[in-house]
Amino acid sequence: MQFEFEDRYYQVHEIQKKFGIKDKTWRNLLYGDSDKKRKVKRKPIIQDKSKVGLYKVPHTNYYVVDPNKFQDWFLEYAKVEIENGDR
Repeated sequence: MQFEFEDRYYQVHEIQKKFGIKDKTWRNLLYGDSDKKRKVKRKPIIQDKSKVGLYKVPHTNYYVVDPNKFQDWFLEYAKVEIENGDR
């Protein structure tokens, strides 16, 4: 899966749609996951947001995504998850 991108940056919802990532999965990637029954808080998968092409716009509550960096990270992440048998 390789996409060609016309623009330099995209909004988060556009990247989610392009890669088929649901909103809950996106939040788990960024902020971690919690299991309320077991009272367990898991760390976010994305520790360094700029490493995956996710940049916060200064003085806003808004992120933009560099699609090429994100695509490289996402393909590597998916490959590791498939090799480990995780989904």
